[in-house]
Amino acid sequence: MELNSMILFLKKYRIKILLVGILSAIVGIALFFLLPVKYYSSGSIFVKREIYPYATDHFTYEGYYGQQAAMSYTNSVIGLIKSEDITARSLIQIGEVVNEKNLRKYMQKIKAVKTGPQVITIITKGNTLSDAQSLWGAVSTSIISTMQKINSQNDPYVGLIKVSDEPITKESFKNIYVSTTVGFLLGCLLAMVIFSIKNYLTSHKRK
Repeated sequence: MELNSMILFLKKYRIKILLVGILSAIVGIALFFLLPVKYYSSGSIFVKREIYPYATDHFTYEGYYGQQAAMSYTNSVIGLIKSEDITARSLIQIGEVVNEKNLRKYMQKIKAVKTGPQVITIITKGNTLSDAQSLWGAVSTSIISTMQKINSQNDPYVGLIKVSDEPITKESFKNIYVSTTVGFLLGCLLAMVIFSIKNYLTSHKRK
């Protein structure tokens, strides 16, 4: 669309575009108040591998091997955190029934991110502050106890440590001004697209 055509188009439909934008802004305000607040708890665990008692120097081959083993082990831990097994154990700890519906629901609320070679950040989501914190505690406890059991039969020198006993919990970001502005702009954009298509079809029908 050329500049002159754009100016004529905006002059013709400016009132309708603004009305749609205002209505969309009202919808944005309504969503701000209607959508529930979500809470996110996050905390990190450190993957460690102790060197054998007879090799106390971290700069020996054993010390280097221990670090490399812990780094590769981190990916396996992330995979387990995201698994149904850990989710099921976490559900039991928070008093929820373990079934297909709850497994799908809570697996979406649990996230594990590798934030360092041997650092994993666990993030959980909840409708309330206590829900998010309880789920984080259940997941972190479940993964640590599970790995202790696995490692006792495999590599007892590998383990997990909570960086902090309690997670950091934050409220999801909500801003009424952002909701209103985004609603208005999206409404105007949608109106411009609709009216431009309508204008295009009308002009071609006349031809």
